[in-house]
Amino acid sequence: MKDICQYFLGIDPAKDYIPVRPTQHYSMGGVRTDHRGESPWLSGLFSCGEAACWDMHGFNRLGGNSVAETVVAGMLVGEYVADFCQSPQGEIDFSTGLARDFLEREQADLAAIAAGRGGEDAVAIRRRMEAILTDSVGLFRNGPALEAAVVELTELLQRGQRLGMRSRRLDANPELVHAYRLPRMLKVALTVALGALKRTESRGAHFREDFPARDDKHWLNRTLASWKPGDDLPSLDYEMLDVMHMELPPGFRGYGVKNIVEHPLSAARQAEVDELREARLDRHALQSHLMSFKQLLPERYRTRNERLDEPLP
Repeated sequence: MKDICQYFLGIDPAKDYIPVRPTQHYSMGGVRTDHRGESPWLSGLFSCGEAACWDMHGFNRLGGNSVAETVVAGMLVGEYVADFCQSPQGEIDFSTGLARDFLEREQADLAAIAAGRGGEDAVAIRRRMEAILTDSVGLFRNGPALEAAVVELTELLQRGQRLGMRSRRLDANPELVHAYRLPRMLKVALTVALGALKRTESRGAHFREDFPARDDKHWLNRTLASWKPGDDLPSLDYEMLDVMHMELPPGFRGYGVKNIVEHPLSAARQAEVDELREARLDRHALQSHLMSFKQLLPERYRTRNERLDEPLP
C-alpha cells in the first residue's frame, strides 16, 4: 500500500491521508444472452461472467456472486462455445475480401482520428464524463440530476467528434487510444444514465431518491439498450419477467425497509411454491416442479448432484 501511494499518488501514507474515491468494479448487466451464453440477435456472439446478462444475477450483485458467475457460467457457456465451434454454424466461411474491407475501414477511421484538428481534448472529455457519473449517476440518484447527466453526456458525445490530436502517430500512441475508446465509453455512460432516468423505481443498487419504492408491478423487467448508427442516444426496450415460472417469486427478503409495490402474481406464485414444498417431494422432483432446468444443460451435466449425506441411488 505504501508503494502504491507513493508511485501513483505521490503521497506518504504515514503522514498524509489516503484519498478514497468511488469507482465501478463490477457490471450488473452486459450482453443479453440465452441459457447457452449466446446473443439472441447475433449468432456466434457468446458472453459469460461479468460481461453477460445470463439470468444468474440482477440488480443486487451481492458479495461473492461473481465467484458463482465465473465458475458456473465459465463451465456451462464454455461447453456451448465448444459445441458451436464444432457445428456447421461455427464453420469459418467468409470472403477474405470482407476481412480486408473491414481492416481498411478500421485503419481509415484510426487515421482520421489521428489527423483530427478540432479543438476538443479526449482526456478532458473523459474526465468530465467521470465527474458526471460520480456526481449524478452514483449511489443516490434523482430525476433532475439524471436528466442533466443525459443532456451533458450527449453533448460530450458530440464534442468527441471534434478532437484535436497533438501526436499523429498510428503506433504506440496513448492519446490515440484514448480518442478511439472515448465514443464507446460515452455510449456506455449514456446507456447507464438514460436507463436509470427512465426506471422510476429503486431496485438493488439502483436507488432513486424521488422513487424509493421497488415497483414490481411496473418494473419487474430487464432494460434492453441498443444503438443505431448516428444516434446520440440508445433505444431502450424492456423484457418482462414471468413470475409464474419463478422458483423464488418477488417478495420482501428481510433487509432494509419493506417498501415494495407488489407484482399482482407474486402471491399466487408463492402459494404454488408453498404447496409444492408442503408435498414433501424429494429435492430433485421438487426442483423439477419449481423450475425445470436440466434440459438447458449440456448433456454431461444432466446427472443428479450428490450430497455427502445423500448418496445417489
